[in-house]
Amino acid sequence: MTTVGYAIALTSLVGEALALAEGLGLDPALFGEVVSGGPLDSAYLQAKMKAIMDGDFSPSFTLRNAEKDTRLIGEAARSAGVHVDMNDAAGERFRRALGQGHGDEDMAAAYFAGFSSGS
Repeated sequence: MTTVGYAIALTSLVGEALALAEGLGLDPALFGEVVSGGPLDSAYLQAKMKAIMDGDFSPSFTLRNAEKDTRLIGEAARSAGVHVDMNDAAGERFRRALGQGHGDEDMAAAYFAGFSSGS
């Protein structure tokens, strides 16, 4: 579950950062410039950032499956008496993107949940 949780959190944060930059009228590529080559950089982060920037949401792991996994992780955590706030927030973000019609796209499509219009 740790790897799945990491992927869920990182994908959510990348999408949120890029949506925020765009919403503030900034070039989302600036986020990439800030993190690239630094301690927060990773091949996974670069791949999801590129997918979002290119508008390529071909699924490697669908948003629908990622949302399901946030529910399973949450249930497991609650049964162990553990709070997983980041997971729960990502699940909510995924559910918003599902409601916008992005369920069969890559989980990076949770990026769209950052916008009221969903696009």
